[in-house]
Amino acid sequence: MVKGFGTDIVEVNRIEQILEKYGKHFRNRVFTSVEIDYCESKARPAMHYAGRWAVKEAFYKALPVECQQVSSWKSISVLSDKNVGKPEIFICSDELQGALEDVGITQFHVSISHEKRYCTASVLLE
Repeated sequence: MVKGFGTDIVEVNRIEQILEKYGKHFRNRVFTSVEIDYCESKARPAMHYAGRWAVKEAFYKALPVECQQVSSWKSISVLSDKNVGKPEIFICSDELQGALEDVGITQFHVSISHEKRYCTASVLLE
């Protein structure tokens, strides 16, 4: 049963400018170390940071209110399967994990699309 759906779009240039202005402070505040390692290994890191930003926003929008209250930027990590590139959401917070279990959310489906200027993400919670 669908418990939530969220979508987000972000302009890659906006994330690129934030990265230039705030650098490590921004990255460390919003992204997990494995997300940072992944994005920094790419030819255009801002594109991949933008995709993960969009997923985090879409995930938050999909959450029930009681789960939003215990969610933060680093409560989830967005990783890509190395073989097929399919993104996956991993919960990094025990408090958020407990809240998700309380409302019966056990599965996350995510899609990221990159284009030259924009990244979009959709998240479905079951």
